[in-house]
Amino acid sequence: QGIYFYLPKLEHAPEARWYRDLFDLSAGHLPHLRGATVRAVVLVESLPCVYEMEEMLHALGPYAAGLNAARWDLKASIFEYVMADPKQVWPDRFGVDIKTTPFLANIFRRLVAICLRRGAVPIGGMATALPSSDPEVNRVAGEAIRKDKEWEAAQGFLRGWVAHIFHMKTAATPFRELLATGWRPTAAMADPENYPVRLEVPAGPITLGGTRRNARMLIEYVEGWLNGRGAKGIDSLEGKPGVHPALMEDLATGRMSVAQIAQRIIHGAKDSEAGTVHDAALVKRLLQEELADILTRRQGAETHERYRKAVKIAMRWIRNYTELDFRSLGSYTRAELERIAAAPDAL
Repeated sequence: QGIYFYLPKLEHAPEARWYRDLFDLSAGHLPHLRGATVRAVVLVESLPCVYEMEEMLHALGPYAAGLNAARWDLKASIFEYVMADPKQVWPDRFGVDIKTTPFLANIFRRLVAICLRRGAVPIGGMATALPSSDPEVNRVAGEAIRKDKEWEAAQGFLRGWVAHIFHMKTAATPFRELLATGWRPTAAMADPENYPVRLEVPAGPITLGGTRRNARMLIEYVEGWLNGRGAKGIDSLEGKPGVHPALMEDLATGRMSVAQIAQRIIHGAKDSEAGTVHDAALVKRLLQEELADILTRRQGAETHERYRKAVKIAMRWIRNYTELDFRSLGSYTRAELERIAAAPDAL
Protein backbone atom coordinates (compact mmCIF):
# COMPACT_ATOMS: atom_id res chain seq x y z
CA GLN A 1 0.00 0.00 0.00
CA GLY A 2 1.04 3.55 -0.56
CA ILE A 3 0.09 7.02 -1.70
CA TYR A 4 0.14 7.34 -5.48
CA PHE A 5 -0.08 10.47 -7.58
CA TYR A 6 -0.88 10.99 -11.24
CA LEU A 7 0.96 14.02 -12.63
CA PRO A 8 -0.73 15.49 -15.73
CA LYS A 9 0.21 18.31 -18.07
CA LEU A 10 3.94 18.37 -17.24
CA GLU A 11 6.11 19.85 -19.99
CA HIS A 12 9.59 20.18 -18.48
CA ALA A 13 11.63 18.23 -15.92
CA PRO A 14 11.87 21.13 -13.42
CA GLU A 15 8.09 20.78 -12.96
CA ALA A 16 8.61 17.15 -11.91
CA ARG A 17 11.35 18.31 -9.56
CA TRP A 18 8.82 20.66 -7.97
CA TYR A 19 6.69 17.64 -7.07
CA ARG A 20 9.72 15.89 -5.59
CA ASP A 21 10.34 18.94 -3.41
CA LEU A 22 6.65 18.98 -2.47
CA PHE A 23 6.73 15.33 -1.39
CA ASP A 24 9.91 15.92 0.61
CA LEU A 25 8.45 18.98 2.29
CA SER A 26 5.20 17.17 3.06
CA ALA A 27 7.06 14.33 4.76
CA GLY A 28 8.90 16.88 6.87
CA HIS A 29 5.65 18.42 8.10
CA LEU A 30 3.46 15.30 8.33
CA PRO A 31 5.06 12.63 10.51
CA HIS A 32 2.86 9.80 9.24
CA LEU A 33 4.32 10.30 5.74
CA ARG A 34 7.93 9.75 6.78
CA GLY A 35 7.69 5.98 6.51
CA ALA A 36 5.02 5.89 3.83
CA THR A 37 5.45 4.80 0.24
CA VAL A 38 4.83 7.82 -1.99
CA ARG A 39 5.09 7.40 -5.76
CA ALA A 40 4.08 9.36 -8.85
CA VAL A 41 3.36 8.49 -12.48
CA VAL A 42 3.97 11.15 -15.13
CA LEU A 43 1.31 11.43 -17.81
CA VAL A 44 3.16 12.09 -21.07
CA GLU A 45 0.54 14.23 -22.78
CA SER A 46 2.47 17.24 -24.09
CA LEU A 47 5.00 17.38 -26.90
CA PRO A 48 7.74 18.95 -24.73
CA CYS A 49 7.32 16.12 -22.21
CA VAL A 50 8.02 13.59 -24.97
CA TYR A 51 11.53 15.02 -25.27
CA GLU A 52 12.12 14.94 -21.51
CA MET A 53 10.63 11.63 -20.38
CA GLU A 54 13.88 10.31 -18.95
CA GLU A 55 14.59 13.63 -17.28
CA MET A 56 11.12 13.51 -15.69
CA LEU A 57 11.92 10.21 -13.98
CA HIS A 58 15.30 11.53 -12.83
CA ALA A 59 13.74 14.71 -11.46
CA LEU A 60 11.20 12.74 -9.42
CA GLY A 61 14.00 10.65 -7.95
CA PRO A 62 12.76 8.12 -5.35
CA TYR A 63 9.15 9.06 -6.07
CA ALA A 64 9.25 8.03 -9.73
CA ALA A 65 6.93 5.09 -10.45
CA GLY A 66 6.42 5.20 -14.19
CA LEU A 67 5.28 6.95 -17.35
CA ASN A 68 1.79 6.89 -18.82
CA ALA A 69 1.39 7.22 -22.60
CA ALA A 70 -1.39 9.69 -23.40
CA ARG A 71 -3.15 9.71 -26.76
CA TRP A 72 -5.68 12.47 -27.26
CA ASP A 73 -3.95 15.15 -25.22
CA LEU A 74 -0.65 14.31 -26.91
CA LYS A 75 -2.23 14.67 -30.35
CA ALA A 76 -3.80 17.96 -29.26
CA SER A 77 -0.41 19.22 -28.06
CA ILE A 78 1.21 18.25 -31.36
CA PHE A 79 -1.51 20.11 -33.25
CA GLU A 80 -0.84 23.25 -31.23
CA TYR A 81 2.92 23.13 -31.78
CA VAL A 82 2.67 22.63 -35.57
CA MET A 83 -0.41 24.81 -36.10
CA ALA A 84 1.39 27.48 -38.14
CA ASP A 85 3.30 25.05 -40.38
CA PRO A 86 1.59 24.54 -43.76
CA LYS A 87 3.57 21.30 -44.23
CA GLN A 88 2.07 19.77 -41.07
CA VAL A 89 -1.65 19.77 -41.92
CA TRP A 90 -3.09 16.50 -40.64
CA PRO A 91 -5.66 14.25 -42.29
CA ASP A 92 -8.90 13.42 -40.47
CA ARG A 93 -7.73 12.72 -36.92
CA PHE A 94 -10.28 9.93 -36.43
CA GLY A 95 -8.27 7.72 -38.76
CA VAL A 96 -4.90 8.43 -37.11
CA ASP A 97 -4.22 5.30 -35.08
CA ILE A 98 -1.19 5.10 -32.80
CA LYS A 99 -0.61 1.50 -33.86
CA THR A 100 -0.38 2.26 -37.57
CA THR A 101 1.23 5.72 -37.46
CA PRO A 102 4.99 5.09 -37.24
CA PHE A 103 6.14 8.32 -35.60
CA LEU A 104 3.43 8.11 -32.92
CA ALA A 105 4.08 4.42 -32.34
CA ASN A 106 7.76 5.21 -31.82
CA ILE A 107 6.91 7.78 -29.15
CA PHE A 108 5.11 5.00 -27.29
CA ARG A 109 8.01 2.60 -27.83
CA ARG A 110 10.49 5.20 -26.63
CA LEU A 111 8.45 5.65 -23.46
CA VAL A 112 8.58 1.89 -22.84
CA ALA A 113 12.33 1.78 -23.53
CA ILE A 114 13.01 4.56 -21.03
CA CYS A 115 10.92 2.83 -18.38
CA LEU A 116 12.64 -0.50 -18.99
CA ARG A 117 16.06 1.12 -18.74
CA ARG A 118 15.18 2.99 -15.55
CA GLY A 119 13.10 0.37 -13.75
CA ALA A 120 9.85 2.28 -14.07
CA VAL A 121 6.40 1.02 -15.09
CA PRO A 122 5.21 1.81 -18.64
CA ILE A 123 1.45 2.36 -18.73
CA GLY A 124 -0.45 2.41 -22.01
CA GLY A 125 -3.33 4.55 -23.23
CA MET A 126 -6.98 4.60 -22.27
CA ALA A 127 -9.70 2.39 -23.71
CA THR A 128 -12.39 5.06 -24.03
CA ALA A 129 -15.44 3.01 -25.05
CA LEU A 130 -18.43 3.21 -22.72
CA PRO A 131 -20.88 0.35 -22.09
CA SER A 132 -24.06 0.19 -24.13
CA SER A 133 -27.43 -1.48 -23.72
CA ASP A 134 -26.84 -2.99 -27.17
CA PRO A 135 -24.77 -6.22 -26.94
CA GLU A 136 -23.50 -5.78 -30.49
CA VAL A 137 -22.09 -2.35 -29.68
CA ASN A 138 -20.33 -3.83 -26.65
CA ARG A 139 -18.95 -6.67 -28.76
CA VAL A 140 -17.51 -4.29 -31.36
CA ALA A 141 -16.03 -2.09 -28.64
CA GLY A 142 -14.54 -5.08 -26.86
CA GLU A 143 -12.88 -6.35 -30.03
CA ALA A 144 -11.31 -2.94 -30.68
CA ILE A 145 -10.07 -2.75 -27.09
CA ARG A 146 -8.62 -6.26 -27.27
CA LYS A 147 -6.65 -5.49 -30.44
CA ASP A 148 -5.42 -2.21 -28.99
CA LYS A 149 -4.20 -3.76 -25.75
CA GLU A 150 -2.60 -6.71 -27.56
CA TRP A 151 -0.52 -4.18 -29.48
CA GLU A 152 0.42 -2.28 -26.31
CA ALA A 153 1.38 -5.47 -24.51
CA ALA A 154 3.61 -6.47 -27.43
CA GLN A 155 5.40 -3.11 -27.18
CA GLY A 156 6.28 -3.79 -23.55
CA PHE A 157 3.55 -1.92 -21.70
CA LEU A 158 2.52 -3.57 -18.43
CA ARG A 159 -0.83 -1.92 -17.86
CA GLY A 160 -3.44 0.30 -19.50
CA TRP A 161 -6.46 2.42 -18.62
CA VAL A 162 -10.19 2.07 -19.16
CA ALA A 163 -12.86 4.77 -19.15
CA HIS A 164 -15.35 2.39 -17.53
CA ILE A 165 -15.01 -0.69 -15.35
CA PHE A 166 -17.27 -2.59 -17.78
CA HIS A 167 -14.31 -3.04 -20.13
CA MET A 168 -11.65 -3.61 -17.46
CA LYS A 169 -11.32 -7.37 -17.91
CA THR A 170 -11.20 -7.05 -21.69
CA ALA A 171 -8.40 -4.47 -21.43
CA ALA A 172 -6.40 -6.36 -18.81
CA THR A 173 -6.46 -9.82 -20.39
CA PRO A 174 -3.97 -9.20 -23.24
CA PHE A 175 -1.29 -8.03 -20.79
CA ARG A 176 -1.80 -11.00 -18.50
CA GLU A 177 -1.89 -13.55 -21.30
CA LEU A 178 1.29 -12.32 -22.95
CA LEU A 179 3.26 -12.25 -19.70
CA ALA A 180 1.94 -15.71 -18.81
CA THR A 181 3.67 -17.12 -21.90
CA GLY A 182 7.04 -16.10 -20.48
CA TRP A 183 7.49 -13.38 -23.09
CA ARG A 184 9.76 -10.53 -22.04
CA PRO A 185 10.93 -7.38 -23.88
CA THR A 186 14.13 -7.73 -25.86
CA ALA A 187 17.29 -5.77 -25.15
CA ALA A 188 16.62 -3.66 -28.24
CA MET A 189 13.21 -2.66 -26.85
CA ALA A 190 14.96 -1.20 -23.80
CA ASP A 191 17.17 1.14 -25.85
CA PRO A 192 15.50 4.54 -26.39
CA GLU A 193 17.96 5.35 -29.17
CA ASN A 194 16.13 2.85 -31.34
CA TYR A 195 13.06 5.09 -31.22
CA PRO A 196 14.03 8.69 -32.04
CA VAL A 197 11.35 11.36 -31.78
CA ARG A 198 10.23 12.66 -35.16
CA LEU A 199 7.23 14.74 -36.17
CA GLU A 200 5.59 13.63 -39.39
CA VAL A 201 2.24 14.06 -41.12
CA PRO A 202 0.13 10.92 -40.74
CA ALA A 203 -1.19 9.19 -43.84
CA GLY A 204 -4.84 9.72 -44.69
CA PRO A 205 -7.34 11.99 -46.42
CA ILE A 206 -8.62 15.43 -45.54
CA THR A 207 -12.41 15.31 -45.83
CA LEU A 208 -15.38 17.54 -45.14
CA GLY A 209 -16.86 14.55 -43.36
CA GLY A 210 -13.95 14.58 -40.94
CA THR A 211 -14.37 18.30 -40.34
CA ARG A 212 -18.09 17.80 -39.81
CA ARG A 213 -17.42 15.06 -37.27
CA ASN A 214 -15.03 17.36 -35.40
CA ALA A 215 -17.72 20.04 -35.41
CA ARG A 216 -20.32 17.70 -33.96
CA MET A 217 -17.89 16.42 -31.35
CA LEU A 218 -17.08 19.98 -30.33
CA ILE A 219 -20.73 20.99 -29.98
CA GLU A 220 -21.49 17.92 -27.89
CA TYR A 221 -18.49 18.41 -25.65
CA VAL A 222 -19.11 22.11 -24.97
CA GLU A 223 -22.76 21.34 -24.22
CA GLY A 224 -21.59 18.85 -21.62
CA TRP A 225 -19.19 21.43 -20.18
CA LEU A 226 -22.04 23.94 -19.82
CA ASN A 227 -24.01 21.21 -18.08
CA GLY A 228 -21.26 20.74 -15.49
CA ARG A 229 -19.49 17.75 -17.00
CA GLY A 230 -15.78 17.74 -17.80
CA ALA A 231 -16.18 14.37 -19.51
CA LYS A 232 -19.10 13.15 -21.58
CA GLY A 233 -20.05 10.03 -23.49
CA ILE A 234 -20.32 11.10 -27.14
CA ASP A 235 -21.19 9.22 -30.32
CA SER A 236 -19.79 11.52 -33.00
CA LEU A 237 -21.38 9.31 -35.67
CA GLU A 238 -24.85 9.47 -34.18
CA GLY A 239 -27.46 8.74 -36.82
CA LYS A 240 -24.92 7.31 -39.26
CA PRO A 241 -25.05 3.67 -40.45
CA GLY A 242 -22.98 1.05 -38.65
CA VAL A 243 -22.10 0.14 -35.10
CA HIS A 244 -20.15 2.81 -33.24
CA PRO A 245 -19.88 2.89 -29.44
CA ALA A 246 -20.05 6.16 -27.56
CA LEU A 247 -16.62 7.20 -26.29
CA MET A 248 -15.68 8.96 -23.07
CA GLU A 249 -14.62 12.37 -24.32
CA ASP A 250 -12.81 14.93 -22.17
CA LEU A 251 -11.14 18.30 -22.65
CA ALA A 252 -8.52 16.72 -24.91
CA THR A 253 -11.33 15.93 -27.35
CA GLY A 254 -12.31 19.58 -27.46
CA ARG A 255 -8.70 20.61 -28.01
CA MET A 256 -8.21 18.14 -30.85
CA SER A 257 -11.45 19.05 -32.59
CA VAL A 258 -10.81 22.79 -32.31
CA ALA A 259 -7.18 22.39 -33.38
CA GLN A 260 -7.95 20.33 -36.46
CA ILE A 261 -10.71 22.67 -37.61
CA ALA A 262 -8.54 25.76 -37.00
CA GLN A 263 -5.55 24.24 -38.77
CA ARG A 264 -7.68 23.63 -41.85
CA ILE A 265 -8.99 27.20 -41.82
CA ILE A 266 -5.51 28.71 -41.35
CA HIS A 267 -4.03 26.82 -44.30
CA GLY A 268 -7.10 26.68 -46.53
CA ALA A 269 -6.88 22.89 -46.54
CA LYS A 270 -8.63 21.23 -49.46
CA ASP A 271 -10.92 18.24 -49.28
CA SER A 272 -8.98 15.33 -50.77
CA GLU A 273 -11.81 14.35 -53.13
CA ALA A 274 -13.84 17.40 -54.08
CA GLY A 275 -11.12 20.00 -53.57
CA THR A 276 -13.40 22.16 -51.40
CA VAL A 277 -11.33 24.75 -49.53
CA HIS A 278 -11.81 25.10 -45.78
CA ASP A 279 -12.59 28.58 -44.53
CA ALA A 280 -14.50 30.14 -41.64
CA ALA A 281 -17.77 30.32 -43.58
CA LEU A 282 -17.63 26.60 -44.40
CA VAL A 283 -16.93 25.65 -40.80
CA LYS A 284 -19.75 27.87 -39.54
CA ARG A 285 -22.15 26.17 -41.95
CA LEU A 286 -21.08 22.73 -40.76
CA LEU A 287 -21.55 23.75 -37.13
CA GLN A 288 -25.02 25.09 -37.85
CA GLU A 289 -26.02 21.96 -39.77
CA GLU A 290 -24.82 19.68 -36.99
CA LEU A 291 -26.62 21.81 -34.41
CA ALA A 292 -29.85 21.49 -36.39
CA ASP A 293 -29.49 17.71 -36.53
CA ILE A 294 -28.68 17.44 -32.82
CA LEU A 295 -31.73 19.51 -31.86
CA THR A 296 -34.01 17.06 -33.70
CA ARG A 297 -32.63 14.30 -31.46
CA ARG A 298 -32.80 16.09 -28.08
CA GLN A 299 -35.76 17.20 -26.01
CA GLY A 300 -36.34 20.21 -23.79
CA ALA A 301 -36.05 23.97 -24.20
CA GLU A 302 -33.25 24.22 -21.64
CA THR A 303 -31.25 21.53 -23.42
CA HIS A 304 -31.74 23.21 -26.79
CA GLU A 305 -30.58 26.54 -25.38
CA ARG A 306 -27.44 24.92 -23.99
CA TYR A 307 -26.61 23.49 -27.41
CA ARG A 308 -27.11 26.87 -29.08
CA LYS A 309 -24.74 28.44 -26.58
CA ALA A 310 -22.28 25.62 -27.18
CA VAL A 311 -22.09 26.49 -30.88
CA LYS A 312 -21.36 30.14 -30.11
CA ILE A 313 -18.61 29.16 -27.66
CA ALA A 314 -17.23 26.64 -30.16
CA MET A 315 -16.91 29.38 -32.77
CA ARG A 316 -14.99 31.58 -30.34
CA TRP A 317 -12.72 28.69 -29.40
CA ILE A 318 -11.98 27.96 -33.05
CA ARG A 319 -11.32 31.63 -33.78
CA ASN A 320 -8.87 31.76 -30.89
CA TYR A 321 -6.93 28.84 -32.32
CA THR A 322 -6.76 30.41 -35.78
CA GLU A 323 -5.08 33.35 -34.02
CA LEU A 324 -2.70 30.91 -32.26
CA ASP A 325 -4.37 31.61 -28.93
CA PHE A 326 -4.56 28.19 -27.26
CA ARG A 327 -6.38 29.29 -24.13
CA SER A 328 -8.04 26.35 -22.43
CA LEU A 329 -11.78 26.13 -22.05
CA GLY A 330 -11.11 25.42 -18.38
CA SER A 331 -9.67 28.91 -17.88
CA TYR A 332 -13.00 30.64 -18.61
CA THR A 333 -15.44 31.53 -15.85
CA ARG A 334 -19.11 30.75 -16.33
CA ALA A 335 -19.79 34.46 -16.69
CA GLU A 336 -17.22 34.74 -19.48
CA LEU A 337 -18.77 31.82 -21.34
CA GLU A 338 -22.22 33.38 -21.02
CA ARG A 339 -20.87 36.63 -22.48
CA ILE A 340 -19.36 34.73 -25.41
CA ALA A 341 -22.67 32.95 -25.99
CA ALA A 342 -24.45 36.32 -26.07
CA ALA A 343 -21.91 38.04 -28.34
CA PRO A 344 -21.96 38.11 -32.17
CA ASP A 345 -20.70 34.95 -33.86
CA ALA A 346 -16.91 34.70 -33.84
CA LEU A 347 -16.94 33.05 -37.29
